[in-house]
Amino acid sequence: HMYDIARVETLAGPQGTFYGQGSQSGTIRIITNKPEIGVSTGGYDLEANTVKSGDPGYNLNGFWNFAIGDKAAVRLVGWYKEVGGYIDEVPTTITIPGTEYYTLDNDDQVGKNTNTVTTAGVRALLKVDLNENWSITPGIMAQKSDHEGYFEHNPELFGDLETGRFWPANGTDDWYQASLTLDGEMGDINLVYAGAYLDREQDYQYDYTSYTEYLAYYYQEYYGYDAFCMYYQENVECSKAPQYVDAQNDFTRQSHEIRLQSPSDRRLRWTGGLFYQKQEHSFDLQYTVPDSAVSTSVVEGLHVVWQTRQDRVDRDTALFGEVTYDFTDKFSGTFGARYFEYKNSLYGFNGFLRHCTGQYIDGEFVEIPADEGGEIQYPCYDTGILDDVAEGDDWAFKANLEYRFNSDAMMYATWSEGFRAGGVNRARVEGIPKYDPDFVTNYELGWKTMLADGALRFNGALYIVDWDNFQFGFLDFTISNLTIVQNVGNSQTKGVDWDLTWAANDSNTLTFAGSYNDATLKTDFWRDQTDEDAGLPANAPKGTPMPYVPKWQMTGIWRSNFDVGSMPGFFQAAVAYTGARWNDLDTMN
Repeated sequence: HMYDIARVETLAGPQGTFYGQGSQSGTIRIITNKPEIGVSTGGYDLEANTVKSGDPGYNLNGFWNFAIGDKAAVRLVGWYKEVGGYIDEVPTTITIPGTEYYTLDNDDQVGKNTNTVTTAGVRALLKVDLNENWSITPGIMAQKSDHEGYFEHNPELFGDLETGRFWPANGTDDWYQASLTLDGEMGDINLVYAGAYLDREQDYQYDYTSYTEYLAYYYQEYYGYDAFCMYYQENVECSKAPQYVDAQNDFTRQSHEIRLQSPSDRRLRWTGGLFYQKQEHSFDLQYTVPDSAVSTSVVEGLHVVWQTRQDRVDRDTALFGEVTYDFTDKFSGTFGARYFEYKNSLYGFNGFLRHCTGQYIDGEFVEIPADEGGEIQYPCYDTGILDDVAEGDDWAFKANLEYRFNSDAMMYATWSEGFRAGGVNRARVEGIPKYDPDFVTNYELGWKTMLADGALRFNGALYIVDWDNFQFGFLDFTISNLTIVQNVGNSQTKGVDWDLTWAANDSNTLTFAGSYNDATLKTDFWRDQTDEDAGLPANAPKGTPMPYVPKWQMTGIWRSNFDVGSMPGFFQAAVAYTGARWNDLDTMN
């Protein structure tokens, strides 16, 4: 929750050497205010808001810093926020084919401004100075969110800010994170240990009836006649209820890092450390038709027509370091490296009841149809249809040269790498391979300046980014109803970004920032190897624009500060532009 924040650091470009896997386009660090020893202070903020065509909302925030003796302090932060709804549920119907057609309506779901979110949370930090050189800071952060309604709309099918669904959407998202930081000096070497443990639980439901309609018509077209119902009741009549997903997600993550750093005032400076992280994600998605036959349920005793229950465990270990040397008072060079190992495993089940019908042979489950002697093997999760591991290791490097013309102007050149670990696909389809790591290599020339006696700031960069063997996820219901990730090929982005801020006077600032990116595929991509072997056209030929990358993005901001009596106030106006971009790499889609 963005309150009582000291600063936000935006570190552009690959940050793989310091911040590890996943930091390919950069890293955003949110630094909270720390406890202040010897200080007692507090504050609060009250906000009321509204959204066009929606309900009002509000946001209550407060903090309190208080001393405990002369060597310790506590900082408490609390918040309560309600977001008003703005999506209307409008009347609609859906017809499902089968041996008998039936039509559903959503009359019991109709309403205005149905999507709301309520969030409450607390953050607490305790800082204790153990002596002149060492301090320890344990902390705890917790939050609970409740949401109702759908946050997407379909203006083509319904109207602007309108949707039509057949099952209510609602859920909770509860989590806490405990942390511990130890900071001290060993001679002239600074040592920092940072550890954290996160536990997050999500429980939610949402409508899935449109998939029943899609699959029913697909089967009807495939078989050429109305041969069967999608789902049956116990009396062998067609099910006439909507389909919904009942989902539970459990996340845990623990991370540990030890970092050593030399004094910052030396000509030769270095940083080195060790990192370990383990993430676990257990999820159970139960696709439910309330009036379907219990005898066809994937989960014993319920009405679950399909289940995806899986456990993913990701482990990351790394050794990293960076050295900076001042060749002169104005010219410096930096070299960094990170050695990393990853081990990502996936275990579980997804499928209909027939996918866990069979026998255990020599301890291994073998799928066998019921009419050939197969038996239902509850719980289906134990069949372990998915049980695989992706692991590997590699290096990521960084080199930087920096020249400072004076205290107000500098230029730099950077070559850096970022990476993302490989993994195991969730689809149970045979022949779906694991996916390998992908790498980003960045070549960048940038500048940072303060002009006009500090009234004008102009920062910018020119860059070329090569993305090799990049991972791309796609959804193809003819293969699986789960997203499949594969390594596609190579792409390249050529771009420029800038940030221009002018302080017109002590009270008014104007900012104009933006970027231009030309991102294209550098290799032909076929989704299926047999298509390439047969000489068929590529799904995405060389030169295809990369998805989700607009050529232009720009932002303009005017901020004016003023006093209202003894209280500070401000006025701010902002305008943002994002250009058109594709949402898929596959040009045949």
